[in-house]
Amino acid sequence: MSNPSDLQGGWIHFLVQKYKKSYKFRFCRRHKMPASAQANPVLCLQRKLLNSCCLSEKGHHIAVPFPDISHKGSRSKRTQPSYAKAMEGLPRPSSQRHGGPEFSFELLPEARAIRVTIPPGPEVSVRLCHQWALECEELSSPFEAQKIVSGGHAVDLPYEFFLPCLCIEASYLQEDTVRCKKCPFQNWPEAYGSDFWKSVHFTDYSQHSQMVMALTLRCPLKLEASLCQRQGWHTLCEDLPNATARESQGWYVLEGVDLHPQLCFKFSFGNSSHVECPRGTAPSWNVSMDTQAQQLVLHFSSRMHATFSAAWSHPGLGQDSLVPPVYSISQTQGSSPVTLDLIIPFLKPGSCVLVWRSDVQFSWKHLLCPDVSHRHLGLLILALLALTTLSGIVLVLTRRRPLSGPSHARPVLLLHAAESEAQLRLVGALAELLRAALGGGCDVIVDLWEATRVARVGPLPWLWAARARVAQEQGIVLLLWSRADPSLAGGPDPGAAPLRALLRAAPRPLLLLAYFSRLCAKGDIPPPLRALPRYRLLRDLPRLLQALDALPSTEAASWGRLGARPCLQGRLELCRRLEREAAKFCQLRLSRDRPRGTGWNP
Repeated sequence: MSNPSDLQGGWIHFLVQKYKKSYKFRFCRRHKMPASAQANPVLCLQRKLLNSCCLSEKGHHIAVPFPDISHKGSRSKRTQPSYAKAMEGLPRPSSQRHGGPEFSFELLPEARAIRVTIPPGPEVSVRLCHQWALECEELSSPFEAQKIVSGGHAVDLPYEFFLPCLCIEASYLQEDTVRCKKCPFQNWPEAYGSDFWKSVHFTDYSQHSQMVMALTLRCPLKLEASLCQRQGWHTLCEDLPNATARESQGWYVLEGVDLHPQLCFKFSFGNSSHVECPRGTAPSWNVSMDTQAQQLVLHFSSRMHATFSAAWSHPGLGQDSLVPPVYSISQTQGSSPVTLDLIIPFLKPGSCVLVWRSDVQFSWKHLLCPDVSHRHLGLLILALLALTTLSGIVLVLTRRRPLSGPSHARPVLLLHAAESEAQLRLVGALAELLRAALGGGCDVIVDLWEATRVARVGPLPWLWAARARVAQEQGIVLLLWSRADPSLAGGPDPGAAPLRALLRAAPRPLLLLAYFSRLCAKGDIPPPLRALPRYRLLRDLPRLLQALDALPSTEAASWGRLGARPCLQGRLELCRRLEREAAKFCQLRLSRDRPRGTGWNP
């Protein structure tokens, strides 16, 4: 060995006297590694003394060039020259003095083996190996064994992975014989399938904002790597634009990356590709969301200095369909876990929000779609509560108006001719009783009717002025009659003319007659008024209320139900008492006026 202390670019000269097996020489040297690979700093270089179809016999000098050792790499396989360049330094077939053994092969994919057939002749040693630039490296255990095959026989050689650099090597058993090999799978598409990616060993050295991955290959192929993003473990990894990793002697490095298990490297060679995601890399931040009124609250938790952004996005249009504006928030408090809240207003129902780390070039974007169905459910519940409350109010009001009929209560014009204080109080009590029975929404209009005044101003102007609203709302005119002199009501007396004018001005469907039994008898009613519907108070009060549309027909004659109403009991008793008082006054008035031949005439 010349200059053994300097291995870089040196040459090792040695002499092989007899050669039947592969002799290995292993050199190890420590080198400074990248910061992300300090955990594995030992560089091991391994070479085998193998030759392809070349003579290895006594007296031959073999020169093996030692490759440059870069401080950025640790695997000699990646630093070897390409296979085509290495073949230039191998002996030409014309320089060989003897030919190697002939053989044929058959691929057995189901058995994961290659059947090698030797023609009749001497015994042959066969094996499988992986072709590199200057050697055909044996397979890993237990697939590295060489097998001896007799002439005219075949043997099955199992393999671990079906690779493009998989070769078949054969040689005679004698010393100093030629070894010949065939590497037929370089152009087979199947050799670049799943077996190829299973044979690659990936090592993740990512940290901070640098994504680093080192590869150990079994074939001398140069792969390309780019960054891709997954939305889930069982979804496709979408390529990110302008995210090609830099490769140096098997190390793939990409700067400015938000390290996340969903951000992966996609390695490719030709039409074959494989996605490798960082293993054991916990996300340095996470986000959750909550809805408050018309706002969306994003809760960020981060262990490092970072800036986070969020923007609305239309679902189904991809991650580039951002809807301005973009909202941002920064974590500047150190490496301890910090929680930040970012509040953004709602855009519209059905929209989703994109959340990402914006202080790096490549970041994994979360797509969060707020579930506002519970808000719709809350609005529905609120509407139902409002409807229930309204129904309860209507029901309470209905129960407070127990005598209201199927149609709306019509206004009532109550005409009277009371002269005494007792009669006026009785008319007022009757009006209050009718108001309570008809409900709070119905008006009982009380007016004084004087025959002399009607005769003086004329019946029609006065009547139409008094009942204009009653007629417009299809109300009823209720005439409250008291005892009078028949001669004045139906005779030639001028007082009879106003009664006839009243009947003509108020059609009968709108005019009713009521009287108190203690104040008036049936015979006291003037003949012009006897054709009107008459009601004796208080005995016929239920029928009167039915005529006023205040009581259903099923309750028309039910004094028990009418008297059981708390709101009417007091008013009924008041009317009875005032009727008795008014009757006493009338008796005194009649007894005092009878000698003079006069009477009370409305």
